Amino acid sequence: MNRIGTLGVAGAVLAAVLTSCGEPQRELESGTMGTNGRVGDVVLRNVFVEAPPEHAYRRGDDAVVRLAVFSESDQPDALLGVRTQKADQVELHSDEDCDGTSEVVPRIPVPAEGAVGEPGSVSPSYHLLVVDFSEEVLAGTTVPLTFIFEGAGETTLDAMVEATDDGDVPPPTRCPTAPGS
Repeated sequence: MNRIGTLGVAGAVLAAVLTSCGEPQRELESGTMGTNGRVGDVVLRNVFVEAPPEHAYRRGDDAVVRLAVFSESDQPDALLGVRTQKADQVELHSDEDCDGTSEVVPRIPVPAEGAVGEPGSVSPSYHLLVVDFSEEVLAGTTVPLTFIFEGAGETTLDAMVEATDDGDVPPPTRCPTAPGS
């Protein structure tokens, strides 16, 4: 490899190292788009607020939060609630009937050594709804969310508010297809 090629590779490696330095809760890993975190044996992955209309959520707006929840424990757990100082409340939602309409649920079960809404499982699609923002929230900023689990405890993550029309935002979780559908 020539000297210019070697310098280019070294520069790319240095840039990757420098961008990975930062707050410890945000893990930069291949395939993750949102904020990642852990509390006890519960792992939160790809926690993000869906893109706002017109680049910002206004005071009084609601927003959907997408996430993946995994357990490394041999005991089941449950997400009992989520709170933020940027809104009146955060609701736990489930599409129990897989009809495209979500309902508020009191808790989200986290199976032992499994994932909430794991593909191929019979678990319904889950998400969170931030209700009634108390201030303007711009795309590209973060919303602190405190997750309260029955067994694992609490953790606060800064969930990124995705950019408007960002083509990299993963699609919402889909309900499993029943055989013969």
